[in-house]
Amino acid sequence: MEGRKYTRFAVQLPVSFSGDQLSNEGTILNVSAEGCAITADAVVGAGAYLQLAMQLRESEEPVQVDLAAVRWVSAKRFGVEFIKIRVEEGERLKKFVKALESTA
Repeated sequence: MEGRKYTRFAVQLPVSFSGDQLSNEGTILNVSAEGCAITADAVVGAGAYLQLAMQLRESEEPVQVDLAAVRWVSAKRFGVEFIKIRVEEGERLKKFVKALESTA
C-alpha cells in the first residue's frame, strides 16, 4: 500500500452507508479529510461506490459524503476514498480532522 497524503486518526464513530442494493451501518475506525476505514457486518466489494452519513459529533447532524469509492477490503473492514462531498460538508469534516490533529 502506498503512503497516504493525509494522516488518518483513530476514532470509533458511527456511520451509515448505502450503495447498489446495500444499506447498512458500521463503525469508522480511522478518518482523514480524504477517506476513512470502516468495519461492518456487510460485505462490500472493492471498487463499489457508496454514500456515507458519518456521525462525527453527537450534537451535530451527520456529515454526508455523496460519493465514496471502496479502495480495499479485508474481512469485515474496508477503506473508502471520499470522491464527492458538498463544500459545507467538506468544511465540517476538515474542521473535525483539524481538531483531532490538535489533540494528537
